[in-house]
Amino acid sequence: MRTLLALILVAAQVYADDPPSIDKLVEQLGSPSFPTRERATKQLKERGVAALPALRKALESKDEEVRKRAETLIPAMEIDEALLPKRITLDKSETSANGIVQQISKQTGLKLDLQPGVKLAMSSPLVFSDTPFWEAIEQFSKATETSAGLRSTGNSHEQMIHLYLNKARSPFVNIRGPFRLEANWFHEDRDIDLTRVDISKDGERGHRLTLSVNLLAEPRITFLHISPAKVDEAMDSEGKSLLEPGAPSGPRTTLPNGRPAPAPQPAPGPAALPPNRSTFRGESLIASDIRLRRASETAKTAKIIKGTIPVKIILIRKPVVVSAKIMDAGGKSIKAGDESLLITQVMNQGGNNIEVSIQVPYDQRNGGTQREWHDRFHVEDDAGNKFQINGRGTSSNGREYTISMYFAPPFNKKDVGPPTKLIFEDWIVHEYAIPFEFRDVPLP
Repeated sequence: MRTLLALILVAAQVYADDPPSIDKLVEQLGSPSFPTRERATKQLKERGVAALPALRKALESKDEEVRKRAETLIPAMEIDEALLPKRITLDKSETSANGIVQQISKQTGLKLDLQPGVKLAMSSPLVFSDTPFWEAIEQFSKATETSAGLRSTGNSHEQMIHLYLNKARSPFVNIRGPFRLEANWFHEDRDIDLTRVDISKDGERGHRLTLSVNLLAEPRITFLHISPAKVDEAMDSEGKSLLEPGAPSGPRTTLPNGRPAPAPQPAPGPAALPPNRSTFRGESLIASDIRLRRASETAKTAKIIKGTIPVKIILIRKPVVVSAKIMDAGGKSIKAGDESLLITQVMNQGGNNIEVSIQVPYDQRNGGTQREWHDRFHVEDDAGNKFQINGRGTSSNGREYTISMYFAPPFNKKDVGPPTKLIFEDWIVHEYAIPFEFRDVPLP
């Protein structure tokens, strides 16, 4: 009897310790008990991306409390989901370079372009098993002696990965989720400040190092801005610091959620160098510079260089039909994040050619630019055929911008109907710090 009772108690305890299912937690979002609702919300947040499908379904719930809590939970999870890499599974039956590229593109939905004539140079076929996108591309590149670069598809925010023959490849590559970082140039500047004779009779000497890093993202993600790298730890092969004066010292710790903790405070010593400190190349939309200084003439390598590169990216794009009757859309307002846009006029120019004019905010922070609003609109017919843009214009009165776009039926398609839908691409812009770590990099 005691044995039976013990078994019952053990079974009850195991059952009690079993975590509730995601569906059960979503159901508890509408519980009459406030502590139960709060606990379910917390546990769903802990489940992360895995809870997204159920939460999206919960947006259609008849329970207002369930809908509101789901709406609150989804945005952060969608960002986490978008920062996960696409994955590829491929068996050995696909043996041609072109066939492998087509499979990667098909499985990920990402655009890839392969230079003609590229062939596999390997003894056995490539096999991928739930392999992240950039790891698959790295394996493919090594097997075909190719390099990856960006190629525009015509729209400044629509790009593809171009794979081209190139035997010269850097071995210093970091893959971080949907991002690929490649250290491809180490440059040293030497100078003497002859005005600083108080330092030494020859003046103050500077040995500035710049490690140039190229960045690529899965082509579903667009870089809007890449900042100079923030270096947390840098040491040469003799154990001497490569950090610039005033730079943070010591490695950055990791928070329980896996993200970097706030950067350490600057090390005591000379004042930090000015932010416009010259570098070898400087930042662009494909590169960032890691700013360092040489501490030893005899050190042969940088033993470790570790930190983050802050970026601003278009992470998620959501097409929104702002008007299903485009010719009647004049005077309609559009909500774009915290801003409001106004369709000032839609003009029929004949032959299903139309002009659409939209008033957009004047952005003082970026010198009054229209922030590429043109790239966020397109026109379709009822069947979903996308019209081509034949021209664009911008006018300003100093307070707001008005953009104009000229749409025409696609020249390479037949049976295209009249334009009916005006579609706006809602962007989720995200600021993110991409971690990097390079080891044993030869010093110049």
